[in-house]
Amino acid sequence: MKTATTYIPDHYGMIYKLDEVKKSFRQYKLSKYEKIAFSEFIRTEKNNGYNSTTGAENLFKIRDTTNWSKCTITGLRPAGVVGFYYADLKVKDKKSLFIAYIPEDIETIYIRICPQFYPFNATDRMRIVRKITNVMQSHINKKGND
Repeated sequence: MKTATTYIPDHYGMIYKLDEVKKSFRQYKLSKYEKIAFSEFIRTEKNNGYNSTTGAENLFKIRDTTNWSKCTITGLRPAGVVGFYYADLKVKDKKSLFIAYIPEDIETIYIRICPQFYPFNATDRMRIVRKITNVMQSHINKKGND
């Protein structure tokens, strides 16, 4: 029986490959996916503090408008394992949890997203982040970085 302490929501994978590098950002293009949760292009950039994001050194942008400066933005917060981050994004107007793995070579970003699911309780959120991080590590170890 699933309870609040054992429940893991459905989550889907997306893989983005490095597309373009500039001084202020890295842009990635969608390469593989189980279900598309957001756009074909994403960017990561250093958090310069000119936004309301707290607790995140790096920002994650989704190309959902024609101008990058007006696109959806969220902070990538450390998930407790090197290279893993978590954040919240709106998917179909509902706050959704996603976990990203960015290897040291930063050529690829692996994402698992829980569409329309975001635990507001920090303990539950971190438990789910840890579980999904373990799934991602296992998958990456089995298949390599392909």
